[in-house]
Amino acid sequence: MRQRKNRNATNHDLFLDFPANKTYVSVILGVSRSTVYLWSEIAFWRIPQFREAYSKKPDGSYDKESPLSPYQCWVIGRIGRLMSQVVSAERVKVGIKKNPNYFNVYTYRKAQEQLQRIGA
Repeated sequence: MRQRKNRNATNHDLFLDFPANKTYVSVILGVSRSTVYLWSEIAFWRIPQFREAYSKKPDGSYDKESPLSPYQCWVIGRIGRLMSQVVSAERVKVGIKKNPNYFNVYTYRKAQEQLQRIGA
């Protein structure tokens, strides 16, 4: 893994109001675009709600080239935080398996509600 452009970019959850492509997410998180692709692959195969958030192609497969939903961006940010703490993709995969609630839509919505209360 390359050195991050901004070491602190994943210290906080990423909340966007719009779908974003992986290049944009990489700029926000201070990592390379290929790193965001790797993190999204980890999430795709281990977090069903992340996978289901992708739009589907006419043949029924997932369109992994489509922009990421705000929820998916949040998950990518959380995976980035874990990567900065444990440094190993294998450890992140184990962490996702042991703590699936850390990445689910319910946790995302609760965190979003708390953020809106603070901003109000």
